[in-house]
Formats: sequence, C-alpha cells, structure tokens
Amino acid sequence: MRKLSAAVLAGVLLLSVSACGQSSSPSESSNASSSASNNAAQSPSASASVAPGKGKLADVKVESQDGGAKAPKVSVTESLEDGEAATARSVSGGEGEALKEGNALKLKLAYYSSADGSLQDDSGWSAPQSVELTENNFSGLGDAYKLLKAGKVGTEVLVYAPPAVSKSTGMLMLMHVESQSVPPKKASADEVAKLKADGALPTVTFAKDGKPSITIPKGKDAPADLIVEVLKEGKGKAATTASTVTAKYLGVNWAKGEKFDSSYDRTPDTSEFPLTGVIAGWTKGLTGVKEGSTVVLTIPQSMAYPTAAEGEKTHGPLVFVVELTKVS
Repeated sequence: MRKLSAAVLAGVLLLSVSACGQSSSPSESSNASSSASNNAAQSPSASASVAPGKGKLADVKVESQDGGAKAPKVSVTESLEDGEAATARSVSGGEGEALKEGNALKLKLAYYSSADGSLQDDSGWSAPQSVELTENNFSGLGDAYKLLKAGKVGTEVLVYAPPAVSKSTGMLMLMHVESQSVPPKKASADEVAKLKADGALPTVTFAKDGKPSITIPKGKDAPADLIVEVLKEGKGKAATTASTVTAKYLGVNWAKGEKFDSSYDRTPDTSEFPLTGVIAGWTKGLTGVKEGSTVVLTIPQSMAYPTAAEGEKTHGPLVFVVELTKVS
C-alpha cells in the first residue's frame, strides 16, 4: 500500500500502468510522479538508448490529432539536453473552469521519446486516470503542479524526464486535463450507520484461526465516499496521518469479492506501514482509529489504485478489514 512517490514522475500520477505493472499492497499506491518515472525507466518500447543533445523543452512541438481523440503528435528537432531534474512547461492553458486544489483531475497521459518525439505509450490517453491536484501528487515533475494549479480544464502540460533522472533514455510525458470533480469524502458516523441499516455494506466473519472473510452485499453499488466501519473499538493510541501502524489486513475488490492481498497468508501475519506512504483510503480511513481496533474500509477507486486497469483485481472500489495492532 505504499506510495511510489518520488521518483521522477514521482509525482504522481502518471500512470501508465501498462508499462510498469502495479502492486496490490496497500503500501504501493500510484501517484503521478512515481508512475511517470517508472514508465520512463521501464517502458519496453523506449529501451533504445539515445545520447542527449542540446534540444530545449520549449522547442518541442505538440500537435492535436483527431480533435484530441488520439494522443497528440510530438515533434523534437534535436534530442533534448540532459539535466539533474524533471522540467515542465505549459502547452495549453485550457478554456474550461479553473482547476482547484484538491479536486480530482481526469488526466489523459501519453509518453514520447525525448530523442525524436516518437510515441512510446498512449494507453493512458484512451483510459484517463483520476489524480487529486495536490503538490505531493505532482512532486518530482518540475513545475507541473504550479502550471496545473494555474490552469483550467483542457490544460496540457509537457514534462521532460532527462536520462539522469529516469536512469534510462529521456522521456516526455504529456498530461491533458479532461475534467475535474470533487473527490470522495470520509462518510460521517451517521452515514455509515444508515448504509449498514440498509444492508449496503460488506460483512466480515472470522474463522477459528482468526482469518477473516469479506462478503460483498448483492445487488448494491459501492458507496461513493470512503466508509470506515468500526467492528471493534480499541483502547490504545489513536493514529494520526504521521503515524506508523502495524496491522493485519485482508483486501478484496467490490466487483467480485476477489481477494488480492492478505497479510494473514504470510508469516508474520502483520505488516508495518507509515500512513504517509499508503493509499489515500488507508491514510484517511485509519487516521483517528485507535490501536487495538478492527475496522472495515470501503474505498472508492480514486482513493485506492486509480491507475488499475479494468480486469485487474485492484480495479474499482476495494474493501479491507484491518486489525490495527500497533500505532507509533
């Protein structure tokens, strides 16, 4: 469940899961920057190494194709120069409503070679990803955060990860903001109680060996917001966003109730995570929960693994039962 933050595109977002794969552990979430940097380094189509030249990011030309339906054409007249950090520039400021800090941006993503502008991966263009507009989510992407924050719906930002940063061939990443929305919130205790009374929440049972199982309610859509249902109230220290927690957990998807991760299947059966380095649903869901508590987290996709593609077990809303054994 840890964030892959940092790295070059650490930031967040980026996404192109097709090239870099995705872990289901709650300690391995995706953010733009991390995704991008991983993509730049691992994309099989960008394996050929080309020496950096003297080209500038400002000279890269971006041309729309098919009214935006296809990833734009990128023209590089000379291989871009190397550098010690990723850089970004605005391609278009957009013409829609102003982008707001904290809103969920629906981003189209495409990756290109910084040597000749050839398209490396456009899977993120046809399958946009949702990423909250926060500085942390775009860290490591040059001025991308500032440019997006000052932009509007329709904004396009081009990011360059030089070889020294990507640890591979240079890579260009183009982000297009298709829309924005208010992200899910944490449901109140009254809202959780109503959903439970309506039979709209998962149920959990524990076997004699202590291992849990989760049953998804039939015919019910997943809640739009983050749901924290307390099965057992602990008496220990309450977790904060800065806490490191030790927990036992089981995770299943809402769509089919399929298990994708479980600490109960390992020895030891507990895992330790800093709440600053886990998926948003864990950070927000476990903040305030006391040591010794057992909770069920029902997490919208945008707060879990936004980049998980359809067909992957971590796609869509997820449900975790978490036994919080230690808070430090």
